[in-house]
This record gives sequence, C-alpha cells and structure tokens, in this order.
Amino acid sequence: MYSLLSAIASFFVQPAVWLVTLAALSLWLRPGRWRTVARWALAILAVVFSNPWLYHRAMQWWEPAPLAIEALAGEPWDEAIVLGGFTRLWAMPTDRLHLNGDGNRFLHAVELYHLGRVGRLIFVSGGMTDTEPPMAEADLAARTAERLGVPRGAIVALNTSRNTHENAAEYRDYLDSQADPRPQRLLMVTSAFHARRSMAAFAGQGLEVTLFPTDHRTGRDHAGRRWTVGNTILPSPGTVLSWGPVCREWLGLVVYRLRGWI
Repeated sequence: MYSLLSAIASFFVQPAVWLVTLAALSLWLRPGRWRTVARWALAILAVVFSNPWLYHRAMQWWEPAPLAIEALAGEPWDEAIVLGGFTRLWAMPTDRLHLNGDGNRFLHAVELYHLGRVGRLIFVSGGMTDTEPPMAEADLAARTAERLGVPRGAIVALNTSRNTHENAAEYRDYLDSQADPRPQRLLMVTSAFHARRSMAAFAGQGLEVTLFPTDHRTGRDHAGRRWTVGNTILPSPGTVLSWGPVCREWLGLVVYRLRGWI
C-alpha cells in the first residue's frame, strides 16, 4: 500500500502535472473568477518552472557539492554503500546492466574500488527487473562489478529493500548480522539530488556515513550558464520536467519526517 501511495503522490507532486491540470481547468471552467485564477496560476507557474536560471540556482542550493577523488586520499573507506535507482529495470535482456541517467552511482563506485579508495562495494536495492524470472538490481550490479574486475569477495548485494528508508534498515540489519568487527568508515555513493534524504535515512538508523554525490543535475560556478539570455530569460519546456525528481525528494523528506524515519 505504501508503494502505491508513494507512486501516486510522486506523480501529482510534479510541476508538469500541475501545469497540465491548470491548462485543462482554464479551458473547462466557465468564464468567471475561478477560470481567471486558473489562468493566472498557469501563467505564473509556467514562468517559474520553465526558467533554466531558477532551476539552476535551486539545484545549486539543494545538491551537495561534488567531492574530488583526491579528497578521499589516505586510509581507504571500509565500505562504499551504493544505493539503487541507476538501472533501467524494464530494459532487456538482463544478461547485462542497463544504466540510466543516474548510472554514475555504479560507475564511480567501481572506479573508487579500483583506485583503492574503498575496500568493499555494498549494492543496496531490491528493485526488480520486468523479466521472468525477475532479477534484483543489487544482483545485477554485483554481477557487472565482478565482470569489471572487482573480486567477488569485495562485493555484497543486499536485494530486498525497495525505498531509501528500507535501504538504510537493510544495511543496518546486514551490519548487525556480521561476526566481523563493525566497519568504521562508510562512504555513501548516490545521486546528488537524492543525497539529503539518503543521509537522513541512514542517520535515522544510527549510521554515520560520508557522502560521495554523483550525477549532479546542473553545473556549479558556471557564470556563462547563469547569465546568457537562453539560460536566464527564455523559457525551456525541458526544465519543467527536470523539476520532477527534486520535487519528489522534497515530498519524500516530508513523508519520512511524518513517519518518524528521520
């Protein structure tokens, strides 16, 4: 039930859906006060959410700054926790890994291992492929990491959790089940737009992690982008769709707070 409600809420929280709804209302409502309100709301929200400069600034505020690999020099991190969401689970065949726009979660984690920055890769995701039989994203990632030269003994696949809260709980349960000493240095690898909720969810499970954000939605310190006409004044329909993931993150933080998970 939670997954269904989450999917419904995630759909309606997107600005593109608001604009389509307001456009329909502005045509359907009879002439009068409410039709005028719908049209003004449509115009204002269209200007705000289609403006690339506003989106750029919002993402600069929301996303943590990139962390240079050189900043991880010294003693290697015990484990890199790689959160799922980087795979096109509908893609076939599943004899290979199909990465989506968040694929750097996987690629950067593998690179960090080969550079000696982390001792073990922990893939955490119970997202399932659309194939029969289905295959968990964590298992797909573990298989591909091994094909790319990471030793099987340096890979763990945790494949039952379906959201960020469950990711954190599954990893905590995994740590509690281990006879070995608890790892002290944990690195979390996830997309920058998802970082705040991820960090909060793991902190809610009593886990202290260092963040390695990937797949930033916009560049940083890019003056040309901020001040060109095309990136400050002219509306961009694609920008409206770009707001969807971060709006879902904001909703997720509110829900997690209300449920006492963070």
